[in-house]
Amino acid sequence: MFQLNPHGLLDAWWQHLLMVGVSAVIGYIIGYRNGYRTIHTLEDQLARSGVDLEKCRKSLVALVPPATAITDDDLTIIEGIGPKIEKLLKQAGITSYSQLSTASADRLQHILHQAGLQLHDATTWPRQALMARDGKWEELKLWQQQLDGGKE
Repeated sequence: MFQLNPHGLLDAWWQHLLMVGVSAVIGYIIGYRNGYRTIHTLEDQLARSGVDLEKCRKSLVALVPPATAITDDDLTIIEGIGPKIEKLLKQAGITSYSQLSTASADRLQHILHQAGLQLHDATTWPRQALMARDGKWEELKLWQQQLDGGKE
């Protein structure tokens, strides 16, 4: 094997301690520098990934329209609905032919009664709105000629 103190010096343990200390400091510096480079590289990769993620999110927003993006239709096309009733319906959240076509006649009558318009009849409005929604304009016009203010 080997001897730690081949010359028999009394102060050799200080030399050993000094070599271990210097080695530890050099090892720490090398490890710190390598770790710093690794951390810096990983932070750069993370920043680039964040930019890519933001680009992806923006492209998704551009591709997927908001669920609340329902266009307002001209409800006065429906026989029996004038500007005042259209305003009432839109205040009640009915802004499109699609929404009007799914509304019950009872709900529509309730909206009219709350506004003091009991004389209007809303029973044909959902069916007229369905035709308008589906683009059946000729069929709608023919039927509206037979209606009297929205009444059959």
